[in-house]
Amino acid sequence: MGHSSRPSRRRPGRLLAALVLSIGAIAAACGGGDSKSSQTTTGNTDSTAPATTAPPPTTAAEEQPVPGGNVVMAIEADTSSPWRPAEMLCAIACHQVIRNIYDTLAMPNGDGSWSPYLAESLTPNADYTEWKITARAGVMFHDSTPFDGAAIVENLTRAKNGITTGAILRSVTTVAIDPADPMTAVVTVEKPWAAFPFAMMGQSGYMASPTWLKASDADATLKSKPVGTGPFVYEKYVPNEVFSMKKNASYWNKPYPYLDSIEFRPIPDALSRREALLSGTVDILHSANGQTIADARKDTANKLTEISNNGETAYSLLHVTQDGSPLTDKSLRCALAYATDDKGLIDTIGAGVAKQANGPFSPTQVGYLAETGYPMTQDMAKAKELVAAYKAAHPGKLTISLATTQDNTNLVTAQAQQQWWTEAGFDEVTIDQIDQAQYILTAALGKFQVFQWRNHGGFDLDQQYYWWHSSGSKPVGELALNFGRIKDTKLDTLLDRNRASADAAEKKQIAEDVNKLFGEECYNLWGSWSIWGIMSKPTVHGPVVFELPDGKETAFGAGIAGTFYAMNLWVEH
Repeated sequence: MGHSSRPSRRRPGRLLAALVLSIGAIAAACGGGDSKSSQTTTGNTDSTAPATTAPPPTTAAEEQPVPGGNVVMAIEADTSSPWRPAEMLCAIACHQVIRNIYDTLAMPNGDGSWSPYLAESLTPNADYTEWKITARAGVMFHDSTPFDGAAIVENLTRAKNGITTGAILRSVTTVAIDPADPMTAVVTVEKPWAAFPFAMMGQSGYMASPTWLKASDADATLKSKPVGTGPFVYEKYVPNEVFSMKKNASYWNKPYPYLDSIEFRPIPDALSRREALLSGTVDILHSANGQTIADARKDTANKLTEISNNGETAYSLLHVTQDGSPLTDKSLRCALAYATDDKGLIDTIGAGVAKQANGPFSPTQVGYLAETGYPMTQDMAKAKELVAAYKAAHPGKLTISLATTQDNTNLVTAQAQQQWWTEAGFDEVTIDQIDQAQYILTAALGKFQVFQWRNHGGFDLDQQYYWWHSSGSKPVGELALNFGRIKDTKLDTLLDRNRASADAAEKKQIAEDVNKLFGEECYNLWGSWSIWGIMSKPTVHGPVVFELPDGKETAFGAGIAGTFYAMNLWVEH
């Protein structure tokens, strides 16, 4: 952990004005303040309106890609863990990089459902307790290992036992080759799992070469040199500096990729990332920072594509079951919510770009409700009342810690929260700044009380199962995807019912009930529904949707907020 700070005694009425000045000073120092008019966008730029899933408009030139060329992309973080699917602590930047090396068995489509991708098909039995996954014929890994049923079995077996993916595939009981077809793997699960293919769209569905996996078991240095079936082939990786890859000339999904090579460079600070584009150091970047998106909308020299249809929520994640923590108390969690002025943060630090969130599900997601019961307006009097009642029942000093990244904008947000919570009656609120590459590990180990976070984009409630189900909770110090260590039998029941159901109406009601439960319990402090900006030089074309093997179009973005498929990028050269 890095920076730690304590609150100043600035009057709260002046706080947001001071934040504006802080952000302005940071922007000036980073040189990102002189952009001019808006460019191509997708998603609704009116922060009060629901996002749209429409792809960006294209020009005639964009419809006629030119193969060749190279692109450098700035990403928000490096990945601190090995590049093996079952071991990666994979945040957004990780997925943006590694999906170019690994293909997934399934992909999200524009209908809000799934389509087979590297798999030829995913077929359930009548009660969804068995799934047959057939490998796409003729596909080879980068090391010439054939992709077949045995490769699927090797990968899913490792995923089932993985330190991170194991939580996702916990209900899988067996994975085996179909005796009748060597191209097919048979997956059995302990309870009906109708939404299983959604799990195959992400980290659990990444397919790595079995030959490389076994070699890297023996030689750990190979773990940072991934081998997949994807559109690009590993070339070089230097931690915290660069991940470069070259075109897979034998890629099975023609005509992709267009680029000869792509290079990813981690630049954790959002304003510095945009400055790298303006200075010509990089060609393209991703950012969820409201100020950089607002600036990019005014920039006539560069392009902007906005992704707002994946439903990701920016929020403060709470560890709600930690022994000795005041956050085990519902009233105190809700006091934090009442004390926070999320709308003020959006309008100042976020430049008014995002829409305030009232729960984990955005307007484009199943489960969204206009009213969830979560406090949407700052009520300091109510916050003080709840804190005072807690302190009366629990004598002693009331302290709390808040974790954030080393991004300057995130730090200013944390300082605002620190000030508000101190005003509400907390005796001490400390801020811990953590390196972005270590950030997800800290969350997975549960070593926090309050944690600035983004998550919960998706197409089906089942994609949230491992984040919220008590089966995914572990003691502090053990890796768990239920970062907040939520243990709620009502929530477990709802998640289990949704997993088993294939009825759209029933699933909608269940997701809405989950939304209400979060509003009632204040398990997290909801902030805003993120808009991601993909900013690039005018010579870079994409990202755009493309046709999947089953004839459907992909979902815009890549099903994981802040990411896109780089294989259909192309450059003028």
